[in-house]
Amino acid sequence: MTGCNECKKLLSRRAFLRKSAAGAGAVAVGDGLLGSVAATYAQSAGGTGNLLVLCELAGGLDSLSFLAPFRNSRYTSKRPDLALTADEVVPLHNNDAYGINRQFQFLSDLYAQGQLAIVQQCAYPNGNGSHFESQEIYRYGVRNLSGGAGTNASWFERLRKMYFDEPFGVLDTAQVGDPSRYGYPDNTYRGAAQDAFARLAALKTGSTPIKQGILDTYRRINERGADLRTRTESFQSTGAARGEFYRAAQYASADLGTQIVKVRYDGFDTHGSQREMNADLFPRVNNEFQQFVADLQNMGVWERTCVVFYSEFGRRNEQNGSPGTDHGHGGHMFLAGPRVNGGLHGQNVSSADIAADSLPYYVDFRAVFSSAIRDWLGFDPRPIFQFEGETYDEQIGSSLFR
Repeated sequence: MTGCNECKKLLSRRAFLRKSAAGAGAVAVGDGLLGSVAATYAQSAGGTGNLLVLCELAGGLDSLSFLAPFRNSRYTSKRPDLALTADEVVPLHNNDAYGINRQFQFLSDLYAQGQLAIVQQCAYPNGNGSHFESQEIYRYGVRNLSGGAGTNASWFERLRKMYFDEPFGVLDTAQVGDPSRYGYPDNTYRGAAQDAFARLAALKTGSTPIKQGILDTYRRINERGADLRTRTESFQSTGAARGEFYRAAQYASADLGTQIVKVRYDGFDTHGSQREMNADLFPRVNNEFQQFVADLQNMGVWERTCVVFYSEFGRRNEQNGSPGTDHGHGGHMFLAGPRVNGGLHGQNVSSADIAADSLPYYVDFRAVFSSAIRDWLGFDPRPIFQFEGETYDEQIGSSLFR
């Protein structure tokens, strides 16, 4: 390496970037906007280059209304109003004791094509029924939220900073805003950003490496934001459906080094009128996801995409009087994509599982995310999820990718 001029240049550049980033971080103390900018100044670091989409179904998806053990007498007796009948499901071709809700017809089609992997009965140890805490556990990837370790950033932000520290390496539709206007998060912050640019203009150029690093950071944000706007101006979905998945498709079209996109669909806290609520929710997610897949196929991106659907907990096995279901424990995670190992994974739901108050958990949710990190993105998940005070069972029982 000592004789390679290109390597020397690369090492020198990385050293300069580290110093510039450190300087920007020092200047950023007390200024939230500058703090955010400081975190964007970094270099890419390999991986497979595949795209991972995280779809959070917030509120607690009722897994037994997604994948129903519709022939099980205990299931039907516990849910006289909510149990799905044979007419309401598409029986699995490889296990007809279970059926996918017909309101998720596209996901059922993917399952039949071997492009949907359902990991049954996932959760975390010593579960609780708090939306807020459970969503944070899934977001940070730690069970002990009060312990401090791992709660300074989401697990996917930790992943970005460790392995592919690109400013647009992770994009969250709940935080970024409309990508067709990218460059600022949204109109609310545009004025503040312009004020910050005005302050930094006084720095001019060439005064010190630290100040030059800050200016270069802003220039990079402007250039990448303008590039994203140009790429997404003409982006047209191939159908009528819109929503969070449409925005995810816009991000995927932009070629900005993005490896993780996060989307969120709310409304799954179905304590009452569950059939009516699901009749709106399930087809909407299904149809917008189907449109997303069509858009990515048209762009030639679907072949390198995996989508992970998850919820903070499952729901009770027995319906309540509303009729709906209350907060439970174990639930299903499912992965969609051309290269997932389709089929049922984890522990099949048994009569004993249904006899309990809620589904138990057999697979730690971090094992599923770890598999996606390792086998799909090509990074080592251990530094992301395993540190002092945090251990978990990594076993799923079968490979999620082929």
